[in-house]
Amino acid sequence: MASPDSLPPEIELAQLLQRCAARDSAAFRTLYDKTSGILFARLLRMLRRRSVAEEALQDVYVRIWQRAAQFEAHRGRPLAWMVTIARYCAIDLMRRERMTLVSDDSLAEMADESAGEAMAFEKPNNFDDCIGRLNDKTRECLTLAFVEGRSHDEIARITTNPLGSVKSWIRRGLQSLKECLSAEGRAT
Repeated sequence: MASPDSLPPEIELAQLLQRCAARDSAAFRTLYDKTSGILFARLLRMLRRRSVAEEALQDVYVRIWQRAAQFEAHRGRPLAWMVTIARYCAIDLMRRERMTLVSDDSLAEMADESAGEAMAFEKPNNFDDCIGRLNDKTRECLTLAFVEGRSHDEIARITTNPLGSVKSWIRRGLQSLKECLSAEGRAT
């Protein structure tokens, strides 16, 4: 076997991931040293805050350690696989941050402050009717996506439906809601 320094980078990273799958902590350290700068730069570009990117980087390497056995060299490059994990970690972190920015307390405060203006911002009269027109699967997917903040992949796993179907239901459901709600606007 050739020494790690003489291997092409792709092969070396693939071998390091294989060793990580076998729980070789020295290989994990080497993998971290060789790739953390690249992954951190990607995370920083997406998250725009150093402290958040550092937190995400830790999550990324935890996931890489846990999922190293899932890497399949014939399906893609090891660095691309790790960048994909980093991207999903960043998206998850942004989603969590966005959800905590609008907490229940802040919603209650906003409701108290705008009690006098409530009449100006009522939901459309036919909103419940429009939601009720959607089929059960579409309504469930929209609820998981926009109320619970789930990704398409998560919704597909939760509902045990194909990813393409979930995406189609969400797209068509949003289009139906838009058409239904705008029809009331034209009628009034």
